[in-house]
Amino acid sequence: MVKHYIYRMDHDTGFAPKVQGKLCTLSGCKKNTIEIWAKEGSWVIGLGGFKTGKPGKIIYAMMVAENLPYRQFRKYYPGQSKYLTPKKAGSNVLISRLFYYLGDRAIGFPKRLKRIFIGRQGCKCVSEVEKNTLIRILERRYKKPGKIGKPNNPRRYNKCGVC
Repeated sequence: MVKHYIYRMDHDTGFAPKVQGKLCTLSGCKKNTIEIWAKEGSWVIGLGGFKTGKPGKIIYAMMVAENLPYRQFRKYYPGQSKYLTPKKAGSNVLISRLFYYLGDRAIGFPKRLKRIFIGRQGCKCVSEVEKNTLIRILERRYKKPGKIGKPNNPRRYNKCGVC
C-alpha cells in the first residue's frame, strides 16, 4: 500500500526539493525518513517552517515516480544530478514528474485539512482521502503542474549542512 507524507520544511533554498526542467527531486533533507519510505505513487507535501518565510503554507507537493539509490540517480540522470554531491545527498533520491512547486507563491493550508497540518519539524502520514483533497485544491488553482514560484530564501539559510 502506498503511503503519503507531509513534513515541515526548515528552509526553502531550491536544493531540496530541486526543480530542474520537468523534474523535481528530493534528497538530503529527509534522509532517514521520507527519502527511504516513499514509493512510486507516494505524494510528498512540504509545508513552510518559520525560516522559510512562509510558515504553515504549502511550499510544494510531488508525486514520486521513482525512488533511486543515490548512485543509480547519478547514473540514470547525469544532467540533473550535478547539483548533488555524495556529501549532500541522502542514500536515496525521490524523483517526480508530477509536482506543484509553489515556493515564494506558497498558499495557505486549507482549514478543512487541519488534522494533517504539521506545526513542528518531522513528518507524518496522510490518508488517501486527505491527499486527494489537497491535490484537487492545487489542480483547481493551477492550470497545470510544475514550477510556479521561486525559492523563498535561496542560499539564505545554510544551517542544515547540505544546502
